[in-house]
Amino acid sequence: MEVRQNTNKLEGLYVPTVLQKAIGEPLRSEQRTGELLPRVLSRVDMLAIFIAIVLFIPNASIVQSSQGAGSVIYLYWVIGTITFLIPGAIVAGQLNRFMPADGAIYVWTHRALGPLWGFFAGFCAWFPGVLVLLAASDGIASLIQGIGTQMAGSDAHWLAAPWQQGMVVLSVLLVAGWLATQPLRLVMRIAKGVVALYVLGIFVVGLAGIVWLLSGHAPQTSLSLNPVALKTPQFALYGVIVLALLGVEVPFNMAAETKQRNASNLFLPWGTAIVMLAYIIGTFGVMAVVPQSDASATYSTLTAVGLAFGAPAAIAVGIVIIAFFAIVTVIYNVAFARILFVSALDHRLPTSLARVNRNKAPYLAINVQLAIVIAIVIFTYFLGPLLYVEEGSFLSSNVYNISQATTTVIWCLSMVILFLDLPILLFRFRGFLTKRLEQLIAPPWLLYLCCGVGGIASLFGIWTTLTSSWDPNHIPNSHWAIIVSLCALFSLVIGLIGSAYPRLLSNLNEQTAAARENARLYSELSATYARLSELDRLKDAFLTTASHELRTPLTIVQGYLELLGEMENASLELRQSFLAKARRACDELVLLQANIMDASRVEFDKATLHCTCILLKEVCTSVVDLFEPLILQEERQVEIDVATSIQVWADEIRLKQILRNLFANALRYSSPQTPISIIALEEPEQGIVRIKVIDRGLGVPPDKQEVIFERFVRLERDMHGTVRGSGLGLAITRQLVEAMHGTITVESSGVKGEGSTFWFTLPTSETL
Repeated sequence: MEVRQNTNKLEGLYVPTVLQKAIGEPLRSEQRTGELLPRVLSRVDMLAIFIAIVLFIPNASIVQSSQGAGSVIYLYWVIGTITFLIPGAIVAGQLNRFMPADGAIYVWTHRALGPLWGFFAGFCAWFPGVLVLLAASDGIASLIQGIGTQMAGSDAHWLAAPWQQGMVVLSVLLVAGWLATQPLRLVMRIAKGVVALYVLGIFVVGLAGIVWLLSGHAPQTSLSLNPVALKTPQFALYGVIVLALLGVEVPFNMAAETKQRNASNLFLPWGTAIVMLAYIIGTFGVMAVVPQSDASATYSTLTAVGLAFGAPAAIAVGIVIIAFFAIVTVIYNVAFARILFVSALDHRLPTSLARVNRNKAPYLAINVQLAIVIAIVIFTYFLGPLLYVEEGSFLSSNVYNISQATTTVIWCLSMVILFLDLPILLFRFRGFLTKRLEQLIAPPWLLYLCCGVGGIASLFGIWTTLTSSWDPNHIPNSHWAIIVSLCALFSLVIGLIGSAYPRLLSNLNEQTAAARENARLYSELSATYARLSELDRLKDAFLTTASHELRTPLTIVQGYLELLGEMENASLELRQSFLAKARRACDELVLLQANIMDASRVEFDKATLHCTCILLKEVCTSVVDLFEPLILQEERQVEIDVATSIQVWADEIRLKQILRNLFANALRYSSPQTPISIIALEEPEQGIVRIKVIDRGLGVPPDKQEVIFERFVRLERDMHGTVRGSGLGLAITRQLVEAMHGTITVESSGVKGEGSTFWFTLPTSETL
């Protein structure tokens, strides 16, 4: 079934638009934003965000640039709206129609120019938003000063010291940062009320101008058209108006969180009209009421209301505007955090920035923005004045002005990229769009015209910012252009480096992964080679030992059987002697076969043991009896010092195998007529029995007492001697002892004649 055009009715479901399906594979951010961020924004919410973002630039710079222009400023407000605000709204609306995704310009430029330029455009749009957090917070400090002037007169010096302003700014940022991590629905409920009061407050400013004129006062700034100003192009004024109208694309950073796909149909036309009228009304009130000497102050709107209606009204309007600047700080934090959020989803930034809290807010992205602004605040208001005492409060003002001018330049550059994205997409998909004209919100020629006019207006904004100092008394125009240009260039270089970060990180990750994989394969290969080498060595040792050790007792058996067959007249005593020796050889074969079978196992299976409570002395006696013919032949004295009451918890067959191995070694490696002892000592406190097999033979060198318990290990002296051995007995013995929860070791000086003591332990009862 064909997927219909995105109606955004299902929260969390990514439904591509027609153009997105034509483009191809969606970005991760386009797919996952709906999963992580809920759709809670209504059309009215988007209208409130639009007004909060665009209707923000302080009136001081506008009025200051209008000196001598008179009523021409209203004409330029209209021109700025027609040539910048409306084209920006149309272009952003069209791009949003194509791709309604969080991150706005980041996603649009990614589709138009590629991932690197997409990230760079996102940086150019994000960086100003972070610094505007400082402007909004500082605006609150300025308004508090204005309220102080209304309450205490011109002699009031509220927040005169930079550190006092810094405390206010920090407090606003921290509270706004916390509120930005709360549910978006709650934030917008507060924002709509504050924005409504803010618009009402601007209306009061305009009403102050009317009341002032109706009261018989002359306007402080001439409202008549100045023929000279009308004939002379006011490029600086136009540029400043463009700066005042920046931010038209910011609400689209949250486009994927709207409940209605066509939410822009409300806030773009109505928001544009409200912003233009609000700026005109506010400018009129200030120009009519406020003396030109006071018009450059940030709180000139409060001055206008205070002169027309009195201090209480001015204070009330000031509180409303303070609340507006506070909620603007929250909205900027929320809106611009979306750019970091979607960049992290697309792995253009660390993916941790895409984490959301229980309120579905990208809290890490918000905290990163907050940390950057706080660092700037600490330097501007606290460290700077301490390091440059002579500059005093002027340093804070200069740093603030330069940072905001840098913000403006980069923001205008992001708008240039925005006006470039749409023509590229229109040209690239011209054939497709020719058949889908319903995807266009305006005729193609109008869209191209808006892109051209809006791009030129953005360049005018950059030119105006660079050529006109915001504080010529402290930073002359010549120095201003250099300082702001260098700051903007430095910031853009950071953005370019950030654009290359994912590629560098990807290459580094690929190389690191390849190195780790190579190291893993090399380690596995080395371990496998070592195992194969060990198996090959064990195989050779096994074949050599088995062939030698099996051949010897077989030869003995064969020899005695042949003698019995040839010596028909042999006496009964001689025949019995031959049979006894052949039987001992068979016993040796049985023991050797058991050792070889046990050695063939990688790990002894404890499940095959059948442990019971065994009388130790009976087992020791039965094992010694097996060797009685050899003991008599070699005239040995064997001592069994084991109490009849001692019991051990063990497998009887395996215990006999252990004792046979140890006793056979004692016979093999000691001289005839030397004694052998088997001693058992009970250790009740530990619940074990210690069993010792003692001989007076060659002994074991101290440096070989550990390795002799390994498979196929024999001492060098025995390899070339007459004593036979498989090199398996002690290895199997240790394996069996440990399987029955015991330990085994050897004590020997290594001196011939002093012999060796092999002892092992076994539990006296069942071990869990």
